[in-house]
Amino acid sequence: MKWSVSFPQKLILFLQSVVPQESGKSLRRALASNLCRVNGKVERFASTQLRKGDVVELISSWKQVIATPRLEFKTLYEDDSILLVDKPAGWVCDPQSCGRTFGKDCFLVHRLDKDTTGVLAIAKSPKMRDHLMDQFATRLVEKKYLALADGIFNQKQGIRDTLLTKKKSYEGQTIWGSSTNGLQAITQWRVVAEGKLASLVLCSPLTGRTHQIRVHLAELGHPILIDRQYASHYRSPLFTKRVLLHAFHLRFQFEEKIIEARAPIPEDMKEALRFCGISDTIQKSIEP
Repeated sequence: MKWSVSFPQKLILFLQSVVPQESGKSLRRALASNLCRVNGKVERFASTQLRKGDVVELISSWKQVIATPRLEFKTLYEDDSILLVDKPAGWVCDPQSCGRTFGKDCFLVHRLDKDTTGVLAIAKSPKMRDHLMDQFATRLVEKKYLALADGIFNQKQGIRDTLLTKKKSYEGQTIWGSSTNGLQAITQWRVVAEGKLASLVLCSPLTGRTHQIRVHLAELGHPILIDRQYASHYRSPLFTKRVLLHAFHLRFQFEEKIIEARAPIPEDMKEALRFCGISDTIQKSIEP
């Protein structure tokens, strides 16, 4: 749905005028979910002042997108010491959430961003937690992510090795960026598929810095769709509620056993891939 603004007014008032049957609360949720653009820029603030001639676009399926999904965790691997689950978007990785969801005797080993999906490791004892956290710290855990990035890359693979530091705050979140000092962050990346103004990128973070993949892809000029913390304009017309980053493979050794799991691409990311002209079965052809 797309409209032209005929006179200056606030964004929320304009949306209420063009879809009068909908509540202001629902429309604000649509804004908060990245589902509205003004002159091609994703806009989240209801109080944004529009000018005459501005073009406002709202995804037609916004009511379905903002519906609160039931959070379900599929078990990918489990034994007496470790549980690997497929984390859904919307679940916060913190000790309190872990205890409520998996039980008081379960412990987070690492963290994924709230809206990142995919393989998450849960230890069943403090000893196992400490063992795995040490493996993560010493780079013995193999991690692979899939990211749907904006635009088509000229270079199809590479290694990004920078020092990350805190740059500023945005909507309550710390924004990281590369600098001449900070924490070393290394990401191997490779384009595995291309579509209409978007690329599916396989990322292997060799370090575990906050927002590392998001920062590195944005600095390459191809931010993840839709990552408003690191970009505001996109080549792709795709609307998406969350940052399309998926932790699809995790591999490590415990004693003499190799433990690994792969998480299937979630449905919202499949829909985004199809929209961008990329086969949603591409994960099957990617070597772990």
